[in-house]
Amino acid sequence: MRRRRPASPRRGHGALWSIIYIDLMTQIMAFFVIVWTIEHGAKATQTAALGTGFGMGAGMGDQTVRMVDLPGDVLFATGKTDLAQDGKDVIDKLFGDAASGVLSFDRGGLAQRKLVIHGHTDDVGLKDSNFQLGYQRAWSVYQAIRRHSKELPDHVVLCTHANNTPGAPVSPPGDQLTDEERAVIQAARAKNRRITIEDLVVAAPGGKPP
Repeated sequence: MRRRRPASPRRGHGALWSIIYIDLMTQIMAFFVIVWTIEHGAKATQTAALGTGFGMGAGMGDQTVRMVDLPGDVLFATGKTDLAQDGKDVIDKLFGDAASGVLSFDRGGLAQRKLVIHGHTDDVGLKDSNFQLGYQRAWSVYQAIRRHSKELPDHVVLCTHANNTPGAPVSPPGDQLTDEERAVIQAARAKNRRITIEDLVVAAPGGKPP
């Protein structure tokens, strides 16, 4: 007769909390590594504003914690700068939960947290018009996020890229394109029409904690 193996004990709440605790400590350590790098590695700088006067770039010494791309075709109707209802729903899901801390900017004076909203367009139309479109769409997203945070105006940067930083390369259109080639170009342009939300940690003013 085969002997029955003793049933393995189930993981209790203690094991579950241990996993959660280890994960939390890992995130805390990652944050302090970023802060240490900023304070000892490179000074926070700011690039010159874009030639069109819209937005401002982030400095080369800054540290990006995370970056999220949101498809422009989901957020906006074609050619529009006001958020569509689907776009508002996406923003509410991302930033509507106050308990998540996603809009908490307090870093204890060691560093400053910035939310950078980048507006990107495709290559269709005039460049100057696309700069305006990118900025106006970034502004609309900012207004939607601001409904969830009174602190946001002091911690946000708006940027417009037009089509200067595409997410997917677009081949120059030829005179005779196959349906497959047209589909590839349309898919690339759709990917380039987007809003990027960047979570940025920068050094405190003067490079030292206040």
